[in-house]
Amino acid sequence: METVIFKFGTRDLFTKEYCSQVKSAENITTYLHANAVEVETDEAARVVNRLQVACLQGNRFSVSARLFILALGGIETPRLLLLSRQRQSTGLGNQHDLVGRFFMEHLHFWSGIYLPPRPDFFRSTALYNTIHTVQQVPIIGKLALTEPVLRREKLLSQNVQLIPSLMSNTFLYPPLPSQDPVSVVRNAYRRVRRVTGRLLNRQGIRVFQLANMTEQIPNPNSRVTLSHEQDRLGQNRVQLDWQITPLDIRSAIRTQEIMGEELQRAGLGRLYIQLRDETPPPGLHGGYHHMGTTRMHNDPKQGVVDADSRVHGTANLYVAGPSVFPTGGYANPVLTIVALALRLADHVKMRMKEGA
Repeated sequence: METVIFKFGTRDLFTKEYCSQVKSAENITTYLHANAVEVETDEAARVVNRLQVACLQGNRFSVSARLFILALGGIETPRLLLLSRQRQSTGLGNQHDLVGRFFMEHLHFWSGIYLPPRPDFFRSTALYNTIHTVQQVPIIGKLALTEPVLRREKLLSQNVQLIPSLMSNTFLYPPLPSQDPVSVVRNAYRRVRRVTGRLLNRQGIRVFQLANMTEQIPNPNSRVTLSHEQDRLGQNRVQLDWQITPLDIRSAIRTQEIMGEELQRAGLGRLYIQLRDETPPPGLHGGYHHMGTTRMHNDPKQGVVDADSRVHGTANLYVAGPSVFPTGGYANPVLTIVALALRLADHVKMRMKEGA
């Protein structure tokens, strides 16, 4: 097991600081409230000629350029490609039915309870249970398995945050669900009586709840498609079929088992796993990290864009953003998005110098 550090930027960086820089830049023209509705190409669907734009007020115009970059996120990017059917009936770049497939998120859910070995142990875990500011940068520590262990066990990557909680140990061993009404009433009565007694005696036990953030396996059946409904601009709305596989949950369970074994072996307390089977746990949600829907691969039969983020089969259309991720990992995607954007910017500058 190892400690990983998460760093966070300020929420208003793009809306304030960068926004003013964009406004003052002489080589940037920004159009607000302008919606891209179609990518137009030549007859062979190889060269993009212009981008059609529509406004809610009814105005329409087009944008012509030498190179085009779509940076619309993991849902709207595949939507625009699927909407661009003037030359290819299945959508631009979709000759192998890959646009919109492999939609991934970071699964967030409560996975278990960690009971420290002694009460004063909480003082030594501050790194893991609250956000600290170091040199004006917010950070927090999380637990994760090392890469050799992930490879040996063939597990998806995930991290665990410790959330302090005041909880009666009655909940450390919840009774299995029962369909028998008598058993349901009896279990409820016993739990209420035990919890009430501990609250009256102020003998609640401080524990950590485990908040998981885990990678998903790339699944071609988890996808973004177009629905039959249309928006105010007459464009097909998006339809998301986000699928979670048994392997996603099974990997989380095995990770918890290994963490529990390591904690107990080191004399650092016990971990109680709340995941009981391969069924997605209650309260599971995503992190608004939409990834994978125009995945990167050198083979056009396995990916939508190549190593330079250029859409396969086109000469001048690129994609920037998390939709190009072939896998999701467990970390917030922004750093990787920025790194790939800088890499793409270098490639574009080189092409412009070459007279693309």
